Amino acid sequence: MKTLIAALLLCVPALSAAAEPDGLAVYKRLAGELLKGCTGADHKVGVANFTYTDGRKSEDGDVVSERLTTELVRLGKFRVTERKDVQQVFAELKLQASGAMDEDSVRNVGRMVGADLLILGTLSELSDGRIEVNARLVDVASGEIVNAVRVKVRKDWRGRPDGAGDGRVEFRKDEKLEQYDKAIRKYMDEKAGQQHSVVKEPPSF
Repeated sequence: MKTLIAALLLCVPALSAAAEPDGLAVYKRLAGELLKGCTGADHKVGVANFTYTDGRKSEDGDVVSERLTTELVRLGKFRVTERKDVQQVFAELKLQASGAMDEDSVRNVGRMVGADLLILGTLSELSDGRIEVNARLVDVASGEIVNAVRVKVRKDWRGRPDGAGDGRVEFRKDEKLEQYDKAIRKYMDEKAGQQHSVVKEPPSF
């Protein structure tokens, strides 16, 4: 059993690497390209929820925006506004987050969340199952687009069937990870069975 456990533990790094969606690396590149050439450690950036160009309701924009926000934080170039704060402002101003907002709306959002830069973006579904992401970095003060980046990401999550767009998503399981999980569960079941098979004599009084 110890040999089995050791073998399984050795497989963990390889399985984790294999299970990590290749699309995760693209968010790091997206963050880097958007902030390319931008300076000012005291600047603050906010990320709006990305939306589909056809206006459909979907959690896809939530996932893309969340992953981009994570990479912006990890990049450590600017301070990053909490996404929930940005979402709340959009809701209060009754704005639809998209890649094309007028200058006044951009200024209002930036002022309310205290951001100097705002990232807006749109999504387009591709025939191969991937999603094209068009992201724009906008200067809040001028309303001008500073940088624009287009990338393709792999959709490794599954939204709710009704497309309610409430942010709840379910990530697809990787086949290798499923095999690993089954091996672990089998081992634990066997151990539990061995323990239950040992009958202890009741204490004598």
